Amino acid sequence: MSVHKSVYFRRILICVAVTTVIWIFFLLYLKDTEKWLTPAVFPCPKEEYDFDERRTLSMKALERLDTYMNFTDFISLVNITTSMVSIRNNKSDVIIGDDIKVDIVLYNGRGERSTQGGDMLRVWLREPSLNASVSGYVVDHDDGSYTGIVKAMWAGSPELMFSIGNTKEHVGIYMNLAHKYGLITFLKAGFEKQTVRESTLCSVVPNIPNVTEYCNFTSQNYNFSFFCGKPNTLGCADWIWYERTSTHPSNAKQDYLFLNNKYFKKRVGKLIVLAGSGATGESNVSCNDVSSAITWQTTNPTGYFYKGNWRSMICKPTLSWKYESYAKCLKNRPVLMTGDSTTRNWYSPLTALLRLRVFVGLHEVKDKAWQKFAEARNIKESLLMYWTPHEIPFYSYQQNKHNFRSVASRIDDLPENKSAIVILHWFGHMTRTTPQHFRKHITSAKDAIVRLLRRSPHSSILIKGPHSYTYRIFLEPFDYISRIYGQILYEEFRDLQDKVYYIDQWDATVGNENIDIHPNVSFNPLMVNFVFSFICR
Repeated sequence: MSVHKSVYFRRILICVAVTTVIWIFFLLYLKDTEKWLTPAVFPCPKEEYDFDERRTLSMKALERLDTYMNFTDFISLVNITTSMVSIRNNKSDVIIGDDIKVDIVLYNGRGERSTQGGDMLRVWLREPSLNASVSGYVVDHDDGSYTGIVKAMWAGSPELMFSIGNTKEHVGIYMNLAHKYGLITFLKAGFEKQTVRESTLCSVVPNIPNVTEYCNFTSQNYNFSFFCGKPNTLGCADWIWYERTSTHPSNAKQDYLFLNNKYFKKRVGKLIVLAGSGATGESNVSCNDVSSAITWQTTNPTGYFYKGNWRSMICKPTLSWKYESYAKCLKNRPVLMTGDSTTRNWYSPLTALLRLRVFVGLHEVKDKAWQKFAEARNIKESLLMYWTPHEIPFYSYQQNKHNFRSVASRIDDLPENKSAIVILHWFGHMTRTTPQHFRKHITSAKDAIVRLLRRSPHSSILIKGPHSYTYRIFLEPFDYISRIYGQILYEEFRDLQDKVYYIDQWDATVGNENIDIHPNVSFNPLMVNFVFSFICR
């Protein structure tokens, strides 16, 4: 071998050796810190994320729907009292960042072991004295056994909590009814002509008990299917108003299951969490520096509460909750919030912060409960904000049928060459219909977003995801439906994820044990500020 070749190979060997040492050092470092690396900061390829058990947006919920539809009886309902739940290896002392694993084996009320999966379970840590909480996730082994995993996020003495959110029978019976009748709670149409008034029940499919003739109002509902019983004396053209009802296609036994066999919880044990030498897990990356694509690839936990403050694992809000900060960011940027009362509860504190008066038509709204399109503006400061309910099905008090327009039509009203801000949300009202109908609403709005981005390419789009609420007056199996709807949002916006932000709300509201459909009032400014931190500096 020549001298030149010898020197050449010697250099290669030295380079390989140095590179190997660097990689060994990096991997050792990574081993100590990997528990803090979430896809929110270090995204994994989408194909890998699709199969990550920790992911906050499920990709498996819809494929299980047919299986759930086979659960139609009450024979094997699991029972939290007879079920076995324990911390693996009786572990009680952990350090911040450790995963606490929970072994779960479900039994029914007769003490018989469950041999099928599908029950929707929750695990979380809470420490009320610190106003601290964090949610975990549960892996279903499809044989009646499950593994719960929750990460220790603060030093203290938290309780480990467990809950049966929805039983598989609840999900199965509910989804069968929704698919048969279109809605689990019917709506009502009012017909008027001169002094004659009539009302009939409505759904998104022409299948309502004791109704044989229908008015097809699909074309008047922005091509979203909507059918109402034909009145006895008046005609379909006499439809004037629209209203919610409390009429369900379910029977008394099914209603009892829906209302009472859910959200049982119990304390599993108490832990001692030490600080250790690791990081705290709270992200130091500014939300404004995080791409929208990352918000679709988050894993549990997305954050945690500590001393009443939300500490995100995705990014750190750097926007101040002050008039000056928001007035600067929103100047000449029309804001459209769509959805229901939960986005209205984001709209209200923000308009108050900006000292804007809110109007519904010519009427100034001074309370916080309205269900019509609203506008707030300050022409001098170039501030403009809208709120609108999403389209039917929407469960409101009696309103004129024209009060409800499609989300797409509202987006299409936004002007061109403006950096608009659009916040989209569908959940509470929409949980009473089928996944197929939900998807139609999403695709309609998505098409309008595409049109908006063509005429106003610098617009910012954000989607508020489902949140947890366990108030017992509701029939819906929210734990399962939230997963279905999250999956549909992910699928429909897959090609726009580099332009649209997804704001997970589930982790936070499971951890803090939110009960009401409206989260605590202190929660709203925290989330609004977190959301706007993605698009404001």
